[in-house]
Amino acid sequence: MSAKKGDDIQAECFVKLCEMYPIYRRVICKLFDAKEFRFTKTQQMIIMTLWLYKKTSLSQLATLISTSNEQATRAVGQLVKMGYVTRERNEENRRLAEIQLTPKAEEAVMESQKMVRERFPNSLAHFSDKDAAELYDSLSRAGEILMKAERELLAVEDIDV
Repeated sequence: MSAKKGDDIQAECFVKLCEMYPIYRRVICKLFDAKEFRFTKTQQMIIMTLWLYKKTSLSQLATLISTSNEQATRAVGQLVKMGYVTRERNEENRRLAEIQLTPKAEEAVMESQKMVRERFPNSLAHFSDKDAAELYDSLSRAGEILMKAERELLAVEDIDV
């Protein structure tokens, strides 16, 4: 499909993202093999979101992972017990809990990335180096664009991250 103008191309971008979502989600979920790390999908989303944003409030985190405050609270509580996340009261606003990864979680993310680097290339053996480089460049640019849109959306929703 060739690029369209205005609202058409924006709608087509959204459709394309929806089409890619099942593949993307499957790949991401494999980053944290359940046998190795024993994380639920919600816990995975929390860890990867905190990896990206470093520190957020619980309500911001729930918004960022598109879940309820109750589900985020439950998953964060489990991660705190497991030693992967800290939950501390904000000094300026004691009602807010700030959530961030522990060194143990950061190590788990880096270990999962290492395992992916070892495992994933075998599953893409049919990619040429040129195709892999183009895919990497495209994904990097798409990530930049999506992060920009995410930040703008969060600013409109008055969510500080």
